[in-house]
Amino acid sequence: MNKVHVGLTIAVVFSMLYIGGLIYYEMAVELESNPDIKEIGGPPVIDDLRLVFIVLVVALLFCGIALKMNPDGKEKVE
Repeated sequence: MNKVHVGLTIAVVFSMLYIGGLIYYEMAVELESNPDIKEIGGPPVIDDLRLVFIVLVVALLFCGIALKMNPDGKEKVE
C-alpha cells in the first residue's frame, strides 16, 4: 500500500468513528432527556426473505457488471 492508500484508509476509519460517536452522543442525550423511551429503532423491516433475496440479487448483478467492465484492474492500451 502506498501513502495515498494509507491516508485514505485512516481518513475513512476516522470519519466512521466520528460519525458513530456523534450518533451515540445524540442518542444518549435524547434518552437522558426523555426517560419514557423504552425502545430504540423502527419496526422490523427485514422479516420478508423475498426482500433480502431481491437486494442480494441486485447487489450481485452490480458486482458482476463492475467485474466484467475491467476484471483485472488494468487499463486497456490500444
